[in-house]
Amino acid sequence: MDPRKSDAIHNERFVKIICVGAGASGLCLAYKLQRSFRQFSLTIYEKNPDVSGTWYENRYPGCACDVPSHNYAYSFEPKLDWSSVYAGSAEIRQYFRGFATRHNLWQYIKPSHRVVETRWIEASGKWEVQVTDLASGHVLHDWCHILVHATGYLNQPAWPQIPGWKDYTGITLHSADYDETVSLAGKDVLLIGAGSSAVQILPAIQPIVNRVKIFIRSPTWLLPDISTEAGQFSPEQIARFVEHPESVQRLRLENERTMNSIFTMYLRDTVLQRQSRELLESVMRKGLPKEEMQRRLIPTFAVGCKRVVPSGFRYLETLSKANVEIVYGGVSSVSATGCCSEEGTAHRGDVILCATGFDASFIPRYPILGPGGRNLQAEWAQEIGGYMGVGISEFPNTFTMLGPYTSVPNGPTLTEPIHSMAPKREACAAFTAHVAAVMHKTVWTDRCRNSHNNHAISGRTPTTWPGSTLHYLEAIREPRYDDWDLRYAGNRFAWLGTTGISQAEWDATADLAYYIRQADDDARWASRWRRNLAVAKTGTMMPPRILHRQAKLAAKEDDRPDRLQSRAESPEGDLVLSQA
Repeated sequence: MDPRKSDAIHNERFVKIICVGAGASGLCLAYKLQRSFRQFSLTIYEKNPDVSGTWYENRYPGCACDVPSHNYAYSFEPKLDWSSVYAGSAEIRQYFRGFATRHNLWQYIKPSHRVVETRWIEASGKWEVQVTDLASGHVLHDWCHILVHATGYLNQPAWPQIPGWKDYTGITLHSADYDETVSLAGKDVLLIGAGSSAVQILPAIQPIVNRVKIFIRSPTWLLPDISTEAGQFSPEQIARFVEHPESVQRLRLENERTMNSIFTMYLRDTVLQRQSRELLESVMRKGLPKEEMQRRLIPTFAVGCKRVVPSGFRYLETLSKANVEIVYGGVSSVSATGCCSEEGTAHRGDVILCATGFDASFIPRYPILGPGGRNLQAEWAQEIGGYMGVGISEFPNTFTMLGPYTSVPNGPTLTEPIHSMAPKREACAAFTAHVAAVMHKTVWTDRCRNSHNNHAISGRTPTTWPGSTLHYLEAIREPRYDDWDLRYAGNRFAWLGTTGISQAEWDATADLAYYIRQADDDARWASRWRRNLAVAKTGTMMPPRILHRQAKLAAKEDDRPDRLQSRAESPEGDLVLSQA
């Protein structure tokens, strides 16, 4: 009797995968699995009625991305017809919807399904997943070999923890869960917060409200203005982009090269940190007419400690409008008619709009019950752990995308006869200790509130990757198997098959003498250092650069606000200034 293909070496086992979240990471996982694998099933449970994650949930006035549009796309899937330098949230939602449609990803997605509990079953090596169908209210019970958490962390509104909310008789809104049916026309608005969202909201609502008071507890570093209005592409510019895709590719490459050349700005006492501080302080002083505003609104902490906001001049100009009042400090309490500032002054308002960001604690939104009934919610409430942004210590067969200590998403799968795999506790502990040691050299541990430290000064170790994006890509390029605890179902060498037949012998079109050649294989892939050189395209025609310097950060005498504005609006020129 002839052997079966299933008994050949490296036969792919069937793997059932569940992903939680259909945002950018979940959609990319679906695309990559579909492109590269065969023996799998995938279900993506998404609590919202549509895809795009945080871009579905963030709909506040003026909401836009703070990365140039042409670079806010999958590296392999550019969009040529972005309407502006900084795309609005609605246009970004359409990009992700279009991506799902073009690649037939809707077959994997179950919208309006909220995961409410996940539980590891040791005997079977599977996860049980409990899901609520939000449309019908029915509870579903599913299971998987691999559980991927692609829930992100910029989706849970962080309401200010101040007393009196129940007493307020007006309308309360939050930027992270905005109600678009509420009209602010003619209203008196109390805007709490002065971070990325507030910088976009204030210029958007100022022309229509009666009056707005903005409560600024701490300042923010601001870049020259490249807002959705100031950076709008003309129909002629968009047509040129569409007709000449190579021009978009050049722009994306230049933007990305600029971003990847400035990481030392995030290290203390470097030339780029000094240059960026001098540049931003100079342009902010020119945009703030009063000395008190300069003193209160120009940060004293390092550039990059808190996310730099690239909508500067329009926001700074709005602060001086007649119907805008700045209240320096936070809010101490809420009353029936408004709120009270930390100085004790009462402020009346028809609407309280909180632009206070997200709960960036990384604590899971649902129980993740691992071996022995351990609940990751309880463990991460005490201390954030994890392994290089993708694994969870001793929680088998479950992975995170954009988890703590990561900068880009990634997702593994299993095809060998593995019962379970999980990062070792000692590996995670050593990784966390290394991150803590490196962070003291960065600006993220300066005295500012940011999402990396969950908006607490001198709080936890920042949960971003302790290095540049390129550093992270090199770090995760090759697995460190000694950091993982792998357990097999049966004999660990079962992957060899039972008949001694290769996969090539089961391919009718394969060359069964493929290893006979006239010259050796390409040496670029023979060792790690050669692979790194090859991946980085070392030795290509790129002109040599001065290491750890960026000319766009060096302040010049002609860096006037109007000149910087002109650069920002050019689709061909200095758009990369927005990333400096």
